[in-house]
Amino acid sequence: MDSQFSQKKIEAGFAIGVSSNGDQPPALSLSLSPDAIMVRYVPVSSSSQVFDFEAPHILAVINHGGRHSESVNENGLNIDVNLPQVFRPGVLEVWSSAAPVLCEQVHGIKSAFTDETVFGCLEVQESSETALEDMARLAYEQIFEYCAQSGFPHLLRMWNYFPHINRDQSGLERYKRFCMGRHQAFSTYYKDFASMLPAASAVGTQDGPFQVLFLAGKQSGKPLENPRQISAYEYPPMYGPESPSFSRATFHRTANGGQLFLAGTASIVGHATQHKGDLAKQTLETLSNIAAVLHRVRHEELESCGGQSAEGLLKVFVRNQEDMGEVKKVLEAHDLGRGPILYLQGEMCRKELLVEIEGIWNLEFIPSR
Repeated sequence: MDSQFSQKKIEAGFAIGVSSNGDQPPALSLSLSPDAIMVRYVPVSSSSQVFDFEAPHILAVINHGGRHSESVNENGLNIDVNLPQVFRPGVLEVWSSAAPVLCEQVHGIKSAFTDETVFGCLEVQESSETALEDMARLAYEQIFEYCAQSGFPHLLRMWNYFPHINRDQSGLERYKRFCMGRHQAFSTYYKDFASMLPAASAVGTQDGPFQVLFLAGKQSGKPLENPRQISAYEYPPMYGPESPSFSRATFHRTANGGQLFLAGTASIVGHATQHKGDLAKQTLETLSNIAAVLHRVRHEELESCGGQSAEGLLKVFVRNQEDMGEVKKVLEAHDLGRGPILYLQGEMCRKELLVEIEGIWNLEFIPSR
C-alpha cells in the first residue's frame, strides 16, 4: 500500500522483550530515537547480564512481589511493589532509554531521567494520624511540584499501589478516600485538569507503603477516552464523593512514532460493572475495552499508517490466585494476548471486579517502499 508511512510491527516486548516461551531477551538497541522509552519483562535469571550491558540506559527496574523499599543505584531506579507474581520463572519489569540516564532524589521523590523524560517514585508509610485522602493529596501535590520544577511538566502515566484498597475506613472505602485526595490535588493545581489527566492504575497490594510511580515528559501526551465507557472523571456520585481522576490512555508522540500507555482497564461498560461473578466474561469484556481504545488510536492518530495491528506488552492483575489459570487461558486464545504478559495478584478498585489489564504499545513508523 502506498502511503507516506507504514506501521512497523510493535517492538515492546518482542524486539526488546521476553518471548512467550521464556527465552532470554536480546539487548536494547541503542540506535532508537533518544525520546523513545522501551519496556520489557526480563527473566530474573538473566537480569545481571542485561544490567551489566545497559546500566547507563536503565530508567527503572520494578520487582513485583518484592518487600524492599525503592532506591537508586547504578541501574537506575529500583522499585519493589508487593504484588506477587503467580507464574514462574519470575521476571523484572525494565524501563530503558536510548539516551543516557541520570538519577536524583528530591524531597522524598526518587527519579531517573533523560533529557526528555523522567520516571519517578514517591513512597509514604501510612500512619493512623493521617487520613488516606490527605496522604494522597499531599503526595500528588509533591509530584506536581517536582515535575514542574525539574522541567518535566507533562504527566504521561501514573501507577498507585496501596494496601487494602477495598476495605472500609471510617465509613468510606479506602479507594474512594484515595480518589478524594487525588481529585483535590488535580483540581487545585490545574484549572482544566480533565483535559490533561494521564492514564493511571490503582491496585491494592497485600501490605506495604503507599506508592505512586509516574512517567512525565517535556512534551505533552494526548489523553484518550474509550467510546464504550463514560470517562472516569465523569462518574456519577454513587462511586464516591469525588470521581476517579485519570484518562483511559495516553498517546505520546516520539520522533519515530508514538507510544500508547493504556490505563488499568476492567469489565466496565458505560460506568457499570459487567458480568459480576463470571471471570471469563469479565476478561473478554476487558479485552473488548482495550480493543476499542486501540481502534480509536489507529483511526485518530495513526490513520496515515494504515491501521495495521500490533502486539503490546500487558500486565494482568487478578484478584484471586486460583483464577490465574482461567484468565491465562482466555488471554492466550485472544489476539491481544500474543505478546509478553505479566500476571500479578492484586485487588481491583471495585470489589466485584475480578481482573484488570493495562498495557504499553511502542509504535515505530518507517517509510514504505
